[in-house]
Amino acid sequence: MNLEKKTMEEKVQEQRNADRGKTIEVNDLYVTYNVRKKRKKAKNQAGDDECVHAVNGVTMDIRTGEILAVVGESGCGKTTLGKAILNIIRSSSGTIKYHGQDLSKLSGSQLQSLRQKMQLIFQDPYESLDPRQSVYKALEEPLDIHRKDMSPEQKKERIYKYLEAVGLHPAETMAQRYPHHLSGGQRQRLSIAATMILEPDFVVADEPVSMLDVSIRAEILKLMLDLQKGTDLTYMFITHDLSLAWLIADRIAVFYLGKLVEIGQADDVVHRCMHPYSQALVSVIPKIREEADEDKGHVLRGETPSPMSIPSGCCFHTRCWLYQEKGCPEVCRQKEPALVTVGGDHQAACHFAGPEEKGGDLHG
Repeated sequence: MNLEKKTMEEKVQEQRNADRGKTIEVNDLYVTYNVRKKRKKAKNQAGDDECVHAVNGVTMDIRTGEILAVVGESGCGKTTLGKAILNIIRSSSGTIKYHGQDLSKLSGSQLQSLRQKMQLIFQDPYESLDPRQSVYKALEEPLDIHRKDMSPEQKKERIYKYLEAVGLHPAETMAQRYPHHLSGGQRQRLSIAATMILEPDFVVADEPVSMLDVSIRAEILKLMLDLQKGTDLTYMFITHDLSLAWLIADRIAVFYLGKLVEIGQADDVVHRCMHPYSQALVSVIPKIREEADEDKGHVLRGETPSPMSIPSGCCFHTRCWLYQEKGCPEVCRQKEPALVTVGGDHQAACHFAGPEEKGGDLHG
């Protein structure tokens, strides 16, 4: 009876998520960089260009009002994806739509007007703030750029409002301080205020608590959730910590070497993950390990391949424990797995994902 009720609740939640509009739609997105390679034999000879595949054919959407957590190891393309969506860096190919508008077809002035609606919370509050600017000036600057229609009194009122909203009070006193007068947690609160003061509806939060003490992280996360209440604010939350993503996100997208390998409801990705990389990440979460039947997790072996030389076929097969268990099938080395539905809106890119193996003949 409890299982049946839970299944019904999951179906209702999936329908609610499906009914949400899409703030961001990414289709077949690639971001590549040319890197100069030095030749060892000829010192004065020009080097060759090598290509870094930072984001490699990503298709996904971010639904209005949700928190989508993007999870993966360092260097997997999470931050590059976020900056490409915000048009901070240019994509090589593919499309990015914001509320149905193709950003590549907008003029510079149109993109500038959208900038206030699409914002970024930086990872390092020590680097993202100008030490020469007071707290007041740090919050006034985005208003000066994007809200020229506001009077000085209106700007002042909004600055004090957001200082209070992020817990920097009394606002009149905090506004006169400089970043070096603030603690790490206070600096991140200020960074969040500088992002939210333009009242965006889409925010990329790039590891916003990774530089903070553990005791402060919960406060910052609660602040971000409080600012979302009663609004259609949409977060893309970038993190390498799957347990944190599970705690706060509606959905989780797992990345490996610039590719989206699994995406779905947070509970599905954690408790019913289908991709062997996701299963390896989940197996090291202490609470999940305690609940699991097996005593040992799936240990990732070897180093992550270079994004300049991505393995053929499935990019994960060189470190995949399932590939080894299956007897090193050729399909994993030769054929790139498609992102397929494994239940509801849960998708995974593995030849052997789901209740039935999608790869067919192991050596086919």
